[in-house]
Amino acid sequence: MRNLRYFTFERNRYFYGKLLSVDDFECEQRYMNDKRRLINRFVLGTGVVCGMNVVPVDDTAISVEMGMALDFAGREIMISQPVIRKLSMIDGFSDYTEEDEENSCLYLCVEYDESEKEPVHSVAGVREQGGQNMEYNKYAEGYHLFLTSQEPENEELSARAFYEETRTVYWGNGIRVKQTVPRYVRSGQEFELKITVENMGQQKPVSFSYDLNLTCIQGQDNLTISFREADYAKAKSYTLTRKLKAGAVNDIAARLTVAQNSFQMEIDGMPMKGEAGGTSAVQIISGNVKEEIISRYYQSAMEEIVKDTYQQSIYLAKISVIRTGSTYMIDAVESMPFHQYLYNNSLADAMNRMALEEEETREKSVPAESRGRASGGAQTPEQGGLKIATGTAAIDMGIGGTPGQKFFSEEIPHGLGLGAVNIILGEVTGDGIRDSGSLLFGTAGIFDPEPGEVRVELAAKVNMEKGTFMIGVKCLEMTSQSRLRVNWIAVRDGQELVQEREQAVMQIRPDMLELAIRDVYYFEALIGGAVESRVRWSVREPDGGTIDENGMYTAPNKAGVYEILCESMDQPGFRASTFVVVRDV
Repeated sequence: MRNLRYFTFERNRYFYGKLLSVDDFECEQRYMNDKRRLINRFVLGTGVVCGMNVVPVDDTAISVEMGMALDFAGREIMISQPVIRKLSMIDGFSDYTEEDEENSCLYLCVEYDESEKEPVHSVAGVREQGGQNMEYNKYAEGYHLFLTSQEPENEELSARAFYEETRTVYWGNGIRVKQTVPRYVRSGQEFELKITVENMGQQKPVSFSYDLNLTCIQGQDNLTISFREADYAKAKSYTLTRKLKAGAVNDIAARLTVAQNSFQMEIDGMPMKGEAGGTSAVQIISGNVKEEIISRYYQSAMEEIVKDTYQQSIYLAKISVIRTGSTYMIDAVESMPFHQYLYNNSLADAMNRMALEEEETREKSVPAESRGRASGGAQTPEQGGLKIATGTAAIDMGIGGTPGQKFFSEEIPHGLGLGAVNIILGEVTGDGIRDSGSLLFGTAGIFDPEPGEVRVELAAKVNMEKGTFMIGVKCLEMTSQSRLRVNWIAVRDGQELVQEREQAVMQIRPDMLELAIRDVYYFEALIGGAVESRVRWSVREPDGGTIDENGMYTAPNKAGVYEILCESMDQPGFRASTFVVVRDV
């Protein structure tokens, strides 16, 4: 069935005496297929569900492992057993060899296909084969593998398209330069600009630079991007990163535009002509980024899916090829270069469980929020860089108090973590625990006394090691009140680094990492859960790559396991290490 239209649905209506024709049976199949494929496409998505890994067998052949995928029309693609093919025997390779190509890579794609099978005698005599009237009895659903040098036209087939934008700003002389930015970022939040340099077959060292004109970026109007391949071990791809900060605006796109005539390139020291161009856009929002992604999907997904009825392939691998005359050799194979995976329910369940376990771990490391009559606090969202928690404490005064007599509350957890916290106290006058009466902050005696007012002095003592505080009351006059309710507000600077002595150990985040050769990654050092900025980074192995003072690690050009070390410059004795597994993919 090659029908690519979902709508409208028609099904057979049966009745006694109905004469069934070929159209009726095809309508029956079409109805069931279209409904299933509609659910596949709209509910599940598009991409590889499992398997379909591509690995090199030798210098000229590859193997496609068994697997399943859903194509752009919701049709199932099944590879039921591994397929080993020489590149030269796959459709599209001959077109590639005839080109005067400067690109040294091909993309292996898979599409849904079906063919007629099982020839049988036809009474109606529609086709004649070998002197007999023949027809095919069945359709066999299958797949079609082919090679192309073209990248996918529709980036929406990749889940990455929902949260990041990638744009090619230069392609020529065997080099391609791409910029990747997040699609959405909150106002005032930092984000990462990633520049990917792909060597598409250029054998000589390349260097280039260009300028970016920036709008709605805090503290910057322009940025220079420069690259010297001689500074790196020879590889197929290089990644540069730059940290930027969104401006204090809302619902406006920050733009990173390549400045006209700013691109300069040299190959082996010789200037080359070339021009880069393009604009990357980051939408600055005030709300939650995840909620924004979900909202935009629901607004546009229907239109995007229905309009794309042309054939769209699933890209299984990027294959780097070295040509020598009429022969060729496979240099490297990268599986799923455009990440066209389908996130199925099994994976989603596993990720949700991991997220829940991480959340439980975080909750255990933070003091519980104030609860009950003696605490009753609740933490509010950060405002103006501050963390705020509020609550009430009921202080038992027995049969009352005499001048100079002191009373104290139990320890109250404020819920803002360990360290210094400012406490603001307000006394509630009146009788007992009730919401009427006046609320007094500061020193008693400034205002004229009100009926039933309890004249006391209030103080708070914070225990920075426990994340708690106590309230003390000193009576200034005779009172018969049995209890006094005190409202409290705890305030803390949201940017303050918390030294949690209960977890006073140094850690490196992440604690284990896998990278490809020459990949770049930023490490973070933490002491008691707080980020430590002044640390000394190093790599134990002499040939284990490099890491700068900011924690940016560049993997070496050789696979292996390497140890990353860090030491606090402000707190001697705090050291940590982690391991990086570098693979030659």
